[in-house]
Amino acid sequence: MQNLLVRNWQIEDFKEIEAILKQLRWGTVTANHRLFSDPYAGKVAVMDGKIVGFVLYWIIEEEVEIIALVVDENYRRRSIGTTLMSSVIKELASYQTSFNVFLEVSEKNTPAIRLYEKLGFKKISVRKKYYKTGDDALVFMLKIKPNGGKRCTETKT
Repeated sequence: MQNLLVRNWQIEDFKEIEAILKQLRWGTVTANHRLFSDPYAGKVAVMDGKIVGFVLYWIIEEEVEIIALVVDENYRRRSIGTTLMSSVIKELASYQTSFNVFLEVSEKNTPAIRLYEKLGFKKISVRKKYYKTGDDALVFMLKIKPNGGKRCTETKT
Protein backbone atom coordinates (compact mmCIF):
# COMPACT_ATOMS: atom_id res chain seq x y z
CA MET A 1 0.00 0.00 0.00
CA GLN A 2 1.41 3.32 -1.00
CA ASN A 3 1.83 6.25 1.38
CA LEU A 4 0.48 4.46 4.46
CA LEU A 5 2.10 5.41 7.76
CA VAL A 6 1.20 3.84 11.09
CA ARG A 7 2.23 5.82 14.17
CA ASN A 8 1.26 6.21 17.81
CA TRP A 9 -1.66 8.53 18.13
CA GLN A 10 -1.41 11.97 19.67
CA ILE A 11 -3.91 14.23 21.39
CA GLU A 12 -3.93 16.35 18.23
CA ASP A 13 -5.50 13.39 16.36
CA PHE A 14 -8.66 13.52 18.47
CA LYS A 15 -10.81 15.55 16.07
CA GLU A 16 -10.00 13.35 13.05
CA ILE A 17 -10.68 10.19 15.07
CA GLU A 18 -13.97 11.66 16.25
CA ALA A 19 -14.91 12.51 12.64
CA ILE A 20 -14.33 8.90 11.53
CA LEU A 21 -16.55 7.63 14.35
CA LYS A 22 -19.31 10.07 13.43
CA GLN A 23 -19.05 9.08 9.75
CA LEU A 24 -19.60 5.46 10.77
CA ARG A 25 -22.64 6.47 12.83
CA TRP A 26 -21.28 5.19 16.11
CA GLY A 27 -23.71 7.61 17.75
CA THR A 28 -22.53 10.10 20.30
CA VAL A 29 -18.79 9.91 20.54
CA THR A 30 -17.86 9.13 24.11
CA ALA A 31 -14.14 9.31 23.44
CA ASN A 32 -12.29 11.88 25.45
CA HIS A 33 -8.80 13.03 26.22
CA ARG A 34 -8.31 10.37 28.92
CA LEU A 35 -7.87 7.88 26.06
CA PHE A 36 -4.54 9.52 25.30
CA SER A 37 -2.94 8.51 28.63
CA ASP A 38 -2.10 5.30 30.51
CA PRO A 39 -3.34 2.58 30.45
CA TYR A 40 -4.71 3.42 26.99
CA ALA A 41 -2.66 3.37 23.81
CA GLY A 42 -3.54 3.93 20.21
CA LYS A 43 -2.16 3.94 16.72
CA VAL A 44 -3.40 5.77 13.67
CA ALA A 45 -3.06 4.92 9.99
CA VAL A 46 -2.27 8.02 7.95
CA MET A 47 -2.55 8.18 4.18
CA ASP A 48 -1.68 11.33 2.27
CA GLY A 49 -1.74 13.34 5.49
CA LYS A 50 -5.22 12.11 6.53
CA ILE A 51 -6.07 9.71 9.35
CA VAL A 52 -7.91 6.81 7.71
CA GLY A 53 -8.07 4.38 10.61
CA PHE A 54 -7.06 3.73 14.18
CA VAL A 55 -6.73 1.05 16.81
CA LEU A 56 -7.39 1.77 20.49
CA TYR A 57 -6.22 -0.61 23.20
CA TRP A 58 -5.15 -0.72 26.80
CA ILE A 59 -2.30 -2.54 28.47
CA ILE A 60 -2.46 -3.59 32.12
CA GLU A 61 0.48 -5.74 33.14
CA GLU A 62 0.45 -8.77 30.80
CA GLU A 63 -3.07 -8.24 29.48
CA VAL A 64 -4.06 -6.19 26.44
CA GLU A 65 -7.61 -5.39 25.39
CA ILE A 66 -8.28 -4.21 21.85
CA ILE A 67 -11.09 -1.72 22.40
CA ALA A 68 -11.64 -0.60 18.82
CA LEU A 69 -10.23 -1.15 15.35
CA VAL A 70 -11.81 1.34 12.96
CA VAL A 71 -11.12 2.11 9.30
CA ASP A 72 -12.79 4.95 7.38
CA GLU A 73 -15.48 3.49 5.07
CA ASN A 74 -13.76 5.02 2.03
CA TYR A 75 -10.48 3.20 2.77
CA ARG A 76 -11.64 -0.33 3.58
CA ARG A 77 -10.42 -3.45 1.77
CA ARG A 78 -6.90 -1.99 1.52
CA SER A 79 -5.30 -3.96 4.41
CA ILE A 80 -5.28 -0.93 6.71
CA GLY A 81 -6.83 -2.90 9.57
CA THR A 82 -4.27 -5.67 9.10
CA THR A 83 -1.45 -3.14 9.08
CA LEU A 84 -2.70 -1.45 12.27
CA MET A 85 -3.11 -4.75 14.12
CA SER A 86 0.25 -6.05 12.89
CA SER A 87 1.88 -2.88 14.22
CA VAL A 88 0.40 -3.47 17.68
CA ILE A 89 1.46 -7.14 17.66
CA LYS A 90 4.99 -6.27 16.55
CA GLU A 91 5.33 -3.63 19.26
CA LEU A 92 4.06 -5.98 21.99
CA ALA A 93 6.44 -8.73 20.83
CA SER A 94 9.35 -6.30 21.25
CA TYR A 95 8.79 -6.02 25.02
CA GLN A 96 10.47 -8.30 27.53
CA THR A 97 7.24 -9.92 28.67
CA SER A 98 4.48 -12.13 27.29
CA PHE A 99 1.02 -10.73 26.64
CA ASN A 100 -2.47 -12.12 26.27
CA VAL A 101 -4.39 -9.93 23.83
CA PHE A 102 -8.20 -10.01 23.98
CA LEU A 103 -10.93 -8.54 21.81
CA GLU A 104 -14.64 -8.88 21.15
CA VAL A 105 -16.21 -8.88 17.71
CA SER A 106 -19.79 -9.24 16.55
CA GLU A 107 -20.63 -12.72 15.32
CA LYS A 108 -21.92 -11.02 12.15
CA ASN A 109 -18.69 -9.13 11.37
CA THR A 110 -17.20 -11.74 9.05
CA PRO A 111 -14.44 -9.53 7.58
CA ALA A 112 -13.14 -8.68 11.07
CA ILE A 113 -13.32 -12.31 12.19
CA ARG A 114 -11.26 -13.37 9.15
CA LEU A 115 -8.71 -10.64 9.90
CA TYR A 116 -8.27 -11.69 13.51
CA GLU A 117 -7.99 -15.37 12.60
CA LYS A 118 -5.41 -14.52 9.92
CA LEU A 119 -3.36 -12.76 12.61
CA GLY A 120 -3.45 -15.85 14.84
CA PHE A 121 -6.27 -14.96 17.24
CA LYS A 122 -8.30 -17.90 18.55
CA LYS A 123 -11.96 -17.81 19.61
CA ILE A 124 -12.14 -18.57 23.32
CA SER A 125 -15.74 -17.79 24.25
CA VAL A 126 -19.05 -16.20 23.30
CA ARG A 127 -20.80 -13.35 25.10
CA LYS A 128 -24.51 -13.85 24.50
CA LYS A 129 -26.52 -10.79 23.43
CA TYR A 130 -23.50 -8.54 24.09
CA TYR A 131 -24.53 -5.82 21.65
CA LYS A 132 -27.61 -3.58 21.80
CA THR A 133 -28.84 -5.31 18.65
CA GLY A 134 -28.96 -8.60 20.53
CA ASP A 135 -26.02 -10.01 18.57
CA ASP A 136 -23.50 -12.20 20.33
CA ALA A 137 -19.87 -11.18 20.70
CA LEU A 138 -17.11 -13.64 19.95
CA VAL A 139 -14.16 -13.29 22.32
CA PHE A 140 -10.77 -13.86 20.73
CA MET A 141 -7.32 -14.15 22.31
CA LEU A 142 -3.77 -14.06 21.01
CA LYS A 143 -0.71 -15.01 23.05
CA ILE A 144 2.36 -12.95 22.24
CA LYS A 145 5.81 -13.94 23.43
CA PRO A 146 8.68 -11.48 23.90
CA ASN A 147 11.44 -10.82 21.40
CA GLY A 148 9.47 -11.81 18.36
CA GLY A 149 8.44 -15.16 19.83
CA LYS A 150 5.07 -14.75 18.09
CA ARG A 151 5.44 -14.39 14.35
CA CYS A 152 3.08 -11.69 13.18
CA THR A 153 1.66 -11.16 9.73
CA GLU A 154 3.05 -8.02 8.12
CA THR A 155 1.43 -6.30 5.21
CA LYS A 156 3.83 -4.72 2.76
CA THR A 157 3.06 -1.10 2.26
